[in-house]
Amino acid sequence: MISKRPEDYTIEIGPMGPIGEGESLLLRINRNCPWNQCLFCPVYKGKRFAIREVDEVKRDIDAVRRVCDLLETEVNLTEGKGKEAIETFIKSHPEIYGEYPVNVTEQHWFALHSLSHIARWMTYGAERVFLQDANALFMKPRDLIEVLRHLKHSFPTIDTITCYARSKTCDQRSEEELKGLKDAGLSWCFVGIESGDDQVLEFMKKGAKKKEHISGGQKIMRAGINMAAFVMPGLAGKNNEMAPKHILETVEVLNEIRPTEVRIRSLAILEAAPLYQKWKSGEFQAPNEDQMVEELKMLIERIHFDCTFETLQMTNVFTTKGPFSERKELLLQWIDGYQSLSKEDRARFLLSRYLYDGYLACVKSWGMYDARLNATIEEAQTNLEKHSPDALEKVERAIFGIKSKGIP
Repeated sequence: MISKRPEDYTIEIGPMGPIGEGESLLLRINRNCPWNQCLFCPVYKGKRFAIREVDEVKRDIDAVRRVCDLLETEVNLTEGKGKEAIETFIKSHPEIYGEYPVNVTEQHWFALHSLSHIARWMTYGAERVFLQDANALFMKPRDLIEVLRHLKHSFPTIDTITCYARSKTCDQRSEEELKGLKDAGLSWCFVGIESGDDQVLEFMKKGAKKKEHISGGQKIMRAGINMAAFVMPGLAGKNNEMAPKHILETVEVLNEIRPTEVRIRSLAILEAAPLYQKWKSGEFQAPNEDQMVEELKMLIERIHFDCTFETLQMTNVFTTKGPFSERKELLLQWIDGYQSLSKEDRARFLLSRYLYDGYLACVKSWGMYDARLNATIEEAQTNLEKHSPDALEKVERAIFGIKSKGIP
């Protein structure tokens, strides 16, 4: 007899996945982050790390299979009436989803949340999976291989499996172990390099050194796993000596690894992150947008290999994605054009970028647009209207306030 308990149609979903994984099934391999000390990251602070048992993860995979089997039998998700069809489906299974929407228990809500996520995945062809949370490679390789094999056996449609991984963990894995993960289906590792400068890495409590970045990244690439390397302009702060060195050392790491993709994530000092308190105390001085644009330019000029180059996160002034060989000159033209503007015109460009290109809308949708931020933005707008010599400084303050609320 087929089970119809809500818990048999429910999966555990963690708090986040990276940009570009909107079509992916989120499969939680572990809970939170095994390191969880980086000053710039607030995501898992105050939460305990735990590796999920292999059988527990496999039960989630089986639950996804049950949901898919039911949906494939009863719902046509390709007719353009998916929402109405799903609502009918929910009401036809009160034993799983409750008497929606009036008589729904907590367990029913978990099943409903899982259904929404899985149904969306199916509409994209059930092809991509992202392994949550912060460092899926922390699971013992043999256990992760067992999970991957069960996943691929359960869903032959899957062609891409991705995860976050730490440089230190990659470096601790043997090439044989990494090749085993590749053979079992792991396609991509997203690795937070952030900086190649040991002094910056130590201050930010990154828990990895330059040599581990290089060694771990090279192992991933030699194993045939694609690597996306995340780097962070601005991470050295407003420091005339450390900032250029941070970029030069970071580029050296990238050129040694030659990752499949480089992803730019310019620094945002988030209110919820430990770095915010160091900024408030004066221990860390925030870079301005002009500095981070210059650091991006230094990166672009010194990368000596082709890759996919991506700047889609909203903390970046310029956004693009594509082959580096094709985007390099265009990006440099954009930057040169920006840097040739007067201070007032740069201020106008920046304020428009962060007010009207979606960042502020996200802050408002999170319920984090407060009176203080509103006043800061209004002050920046007023200074621009009056052509104040302080306009760029006021705009920078407003942008800092917007970014401090979170990262879309």
